[in-house]
Amino acid sequence: MSSTEKALVLKVGRFREADCWVKLLSPARGVFNAFAFGGSRSRRRFVGCLDALSHVLFTIGSNKTGTYTVLEEGSLLHNFPFIRKDPSRTGLAVNCIKFIEAVEIDPSDARPVYELLLETLHMLEKGGGSSDFTPWLFRAKIAFEMGYDPDFLSCGACGQSMVSRDGCQFGIEGGQVVCRTCLSDGKPLEGLARPVSTGVLRALDWIQHSRPSDWLTVSMDSEVRRQAGQLIELFVAYHLGLSWDNGMYKKV
Repeated sequence: MSSTEKALVLKVGRFREADCWVKLLSPARGVFNAFAFGGSRSRRRFVGCLDALSHVLFTIGSNKTGTYTVLEEGSLLHNFPFIRKDPSRTGLAVNCIKFIEAVEIDPSDARPVYELLLETLHMLEKGGGSSDFTPWLFRAKIAFEMGYDPDFLSCGACGQSMVSRDGCQFGIEGGQVVCRTCLSDGKPLEGLARPVSTGVLRALDWIQHSRPSDWLTVSMDSEVRRQAGQLIELFVAYHLGLSWDNGMYKKV
């Protein structure tokens, strides 16, 4: 039985003369592969739909034995022409897609990840985004959306507000902040921990509650950005098992 579903096209390849394989992200299935038979020749069923960075309403079915997924037809919703014309924004979009491909997304996490990527593409299409912010903001939001969701403004030991408190540490493994008082009371953080300023904690809390549309005009003090970025990379490496190295995401 066929169903209709919106999906983002992540990657397209050809096999045989006229057929395509397509990697997609949908809110119900997560990342999955499908075949578009005759897709490279069809002028009716897939007009403008089988290009990476396309948002498409697909009719999706399967073969007779149910062993693989088949795209029957598609209706293009958006192809993000400005991103395609601007190499820098194309690179940012591809970076985000590579991260999603590298993360093993459970179908239960698919909807927020799909919505985040779609919002990010619309933000880039409006002329926003920068290499200084977009990739690691996106990685941070993916981690938060998948349930790794620390409270950056309260001490994980005593519950007191961390606003205007110095001498704090953030535990990467437990995903919690501990204030100076609790640290001095002999409650050391287990595992990997880093000192963190209240300015960085406020920045991390803002990232946690932001949406890609908020990134259009984002600016940060250079030191806050450096420290926040380092903590995010450590957090993503520990909880999602990925790091960015030499132009690709690697398992760590």
